[in-house]
Amino acid sequence: MEFGIFDHVTRPPGVPVHALYESRLALLRHAEQAGFRGYHLAEHHGHALSATPSQTVFLSALARETERLRLGLLVACLPLHHPVRLAEEVCMLDQLSGGRVDLGLGRGISPFEHRIFGHDAEERRARFEEALRLLVQGLETGRMDGTAARHFDFPEVELPIEPVQRPYPPLWAAGNVEAAARHGFHVVSGAPVTAEVRARHAELWAESRRAPSPLNPHVTEPLLGSSHYVCIAGSDEEARRIGERALAVLGRFLARSVGDEPPHLQDPERPAPPTPLVRAIQGGGRGGVLVCGTAATVREHFVRYAAEGTVDYLVINVPFGDMTHDEAERTLDAFVEEVVPAVRAAGQPVR
Repeated sequence: MEFGIFDHVTRPPGVPVHALYESRLALLRHAEQAGFRGYHLAEHHGHALSATPSQTVFLSALARETERLRLGLLVACLPLHHPVRLAEEVCMLDQLSGGRVDLGLGRGISPFEHRIFGHDAEERRARFEEALRLLVQGLETGRMDGTAARHFDFPEVELPIEPVQRPYPPLWAAGNVEAAARHGFHVVSGAPVTAEVRARHAELWAESRRAPSPLNPHVTEPLLGSSHYVCIAGSDEEARRIGERALAVLGRFLARSVGDEPPHLQDPERPAPPTPLVRAIQGGGRGGVLVCGTAATVREHFVRYAAEGTVDYLVINVPFGDMTHDEAERTLDAFVEEVVPAVRAAGQPVR
């Protein structure tokens, strides 16, 4: 069983940005020392859900603070990027980190973010597919040609640098397990994974390997993970109070991220329909999204889940919402000391 951290880097009230960055880097150095596999950073623009809108800038800083921790973009919203610029930044980050990039790719969940970058959200699927083709072409061959593209128009470009990982960094997806398997991507689900979902993932992954030119051809063992919002405290009651408070803050941010207008222009009386993840979070995390309690309580939960053998990658969200650095540090310390060893002992082969 591998372990990772997913993060929006939401800024708690009153915390200076530089202090937020430094505390997060300190937390991630500790995660690396504890043997965590990777750190996965979301991308959002124009609202307070994320204080790190440029993933590659923050991950470049993290690359210089760590030696083994893998650096994940989860996800880079392809319709919001010019493929040449993104390819160059991914190559730079892979070189600066010594080949530790995990490249998550997606369409983006925030309609207003697409408007910010000059196109309609209805175009995001088509833009994603076209940008994906161009990006993979550039990373794999060192050349990108946009002359026949619909949404981009540029002559053939020779990239001045290449990634360390060949033919390109491993590709990841977030959320939709079936879509990820069809593309041949590693994936982190936003909810616990059932045996049925695991079986379907294996079936679709095997099918993707039989395609004439599959994506992720260098990945032979896909990682299927699930993410959980985790809070550990001295008592179940205290952990639940902190966890539900922080999750409610995150839920409000996420609910406003799926509107057609930027959050400060949205009518609070007419919220956008919530996504399944927003509904789960607004419901208090029932169904495994929020795991909180003493170290013993959290350990029991994850040992039971690991024993089901449906995932090989557990990703925790620490911190989240308005969780303070002290609350997050206490959670991570307890998770490392009390939960990780027991989960690794309980994990079952999933293939």
